[in-house]
Amino acid sequence: MATISKRERVDAALRGEAVDRVPVAAWRHFIPAERHPSTLAQASLQDFFAFDWDWLKVNPRATYYAEAWGNRYDFDRYHGVLPELIEGPLNSPDDLAKIGVVSGTAGVFGEQLDLVRRIKEGIKGAHFLQTVFSPLSVLAFLAARPSAPTQDAAVQAQFDGVRRLIDANPAGVHAALDAISTTLAEYAAATVEEGASGLFFAIVKLAREGVLSRSEYAEFGKPYDLRVLAAVQDAPFNLLHICGPAVYFDLAADYPVHAINWAGVNQQNPTVGQARAQTHKALVGGVDELGALQHGAPEDVLREARAAIEETGGVGLLLAPGCGVAMDVPPANLHALRRAAEQTPVAG
Repeated sequence: MATISKRERVDAALRGEAVDRVPVAAWRHFIPAERHPSTLAQASLQDFFAFDWDWLKVNPRATYYAEAWGNRYDFDRYHGVLPELIEGPLNSPDDLAKIGVVSGTAGVFGEQLDLVRRIKEGIKGAHFLQTVFSPLSVLAFLAARPSAPTQDAAVQAQFDGVRRLIDANPAGVHAALDAISTTLAEYAAATVEEGASGLFFAIVKLAREGVLSRSEYAEFGKPYDLRVLAAVQDAPFNLLHICGPAVYFDLAADYPVHAINWAGVNQQNPTVGQARAQTHKALVGGVDELGALQHGAPEDVLREARAAIEETGGVGLLLAPGCGVAMDVPPANLHALRRAAEQTPVAG
């Protein structure tokens, strides 16, 4: 097969058509570059070209959505990829009334649209996706009040905060989610208008066992997710990310997106082969960001990536980790991920 462009390769994979090789990419946070559009655009593009990825998943700071509704953070004090919370508006279930519609093109969202424009200028025609958290994920960030200055405590506080709000004020939760989804829909449409190929739409560790029940996510998550995704239904590349172990993969398999990304290795989730039996959408994953990529040798990454390609025949597969890789991931392992795509034959 003749060599094709990165964009053409991704488009073919999304359609389930034959490719010269599987598209491949990985993504991570860039701290402190993420604090400003100019420095984050530079870091993102440098990484994209250094590893010769086929598409770019933009990795803005994880708190920017919560900042839009008033959360304030100390960006000189990070715990993992999360800056330390200073204060926010949502301190009790009664405070849900404070969460209203805000502009999806001004403030911190305007800053991110500037980032989109900068990346568009430098990516040479390849696909890139802006990350947008699901409305319930945004509410979880707003509700979190960590008990300790650690990333684990911050994440647990998100789960605890959402649980507290749903139990105490479900009507208020729905009203807040209505406002958040309205805002995110406006912002999502603007990101595509400014040049992004679509969204990396992330459900952050909520649609899974041990956090919310299936019925709770069906009520408080999915309807608002679909509202945001409807705003970008004509975009060429929308990717759903279902974060965490033991996710409700089937609950999101029918979302109106082109592809699904999840942790398909060692996290009680479907493998790429099992997922193929549940959806005809393109599959994005196949390599363990917590295991082989972070702690293995390049040979381990090659072996895991080749297994994913062989399990699917490389059809409808975009090789990637199941989530963002750590900031200190060994570069040799990322290069091995890229080599696996180059060296492993796909079905003709």
